Amino acid sequence: MKSVMLAAGLLLIGASSFAEEAVKDNSFLIEEAYNQDPGVVQFIQTYQYMDPVHEWGYSFTNEIPMGGQTHQFSYVIPVMKTHDAAGDDQTQIGDVLLNYRYQLLNTDLIAIAPRLSLIAPTGDYKKGFGNGVVGVQFNQSVSININDRWTNHWNAGFTFTPDAKNDLGQTASIFGYNFGTSVVYNVTPKTNLLCEFVVNNNEVVTGQDQKGSETTYYIVSGIRSAFQVTEDTEVVPGIGALLGLGPSAVEHERGVFLYLSIESKLF
Repeated sequence: MKSVMLAAGLLLIGASSFAEEAVKDNSFLIEEAYNQDPGVVQFIQTYQYMDPVHEWGYSFTNEIPMGGQTHQFSYVIPVMKTHDAAGDDQTQIGDVLLNYRYQLLNTDLIAIAPRLSLIAPTGDYKKGFGNGVVGVQFNQSVSININDRWTNHWNAGFTFTPDAKNDLGQTASIFGYNFGTSVVYNVTPKTNLLCEFVVNNNEVVTGQDQKGSETTYYIVSGIRSAFQVTEDTEVVPGIGALLGLGPSAVEHERGVFLYLSIESKLF
């Protein structure tokens, strides 16, 4: 806890002397409805550690504007550490997401950006790191600029995977949904406090043409701060605390979330 407070203090101190353009697109688990500016490419790394299961997840995301701000391509590469049936640690890549996002609306008050994703079966389904087949995902993000200090974000979407496989090779078509909202408070334009709430429901294959359902509820509170390292490059680190709610609270799930973004005008 002391290390988290120290990191938060350093972020607050470090941001005070930089340019005053507000941080906009650097949330943790919530997707904000702002595509990249023309020529500006973003590289995002996240790390999430969960207790008491002692498992972690890492992701690398690259967002690339397609011409202007209207169209954007991105991909997400996840890596996870879990435990197998024998309790042994195993770390592998999961299923990769290939994303297209359309900037439907972007005004001073509200931004709307729907996303459609192809889920590539890159993870080893025999070890529980993927579904073994191609899936699709849709997410609708909405960002509302309440005033100079407060911003509100909303997410809602679904995932569909036909003939997904479990570790035994049994198949069933599975469906999941996600919902989330967050509030962001600008301590300064470059240093923000965040509070996010996310719900994820996912079906899992339990037998041939049989499936079960799992739902997780998390609240994430944290801080992010932006540093202008060159005229065209901005670095945004962040740190947050995760806390399970509902069924996730019964299992005493909690953890830490680390975030690092690098945005640079490359073309």
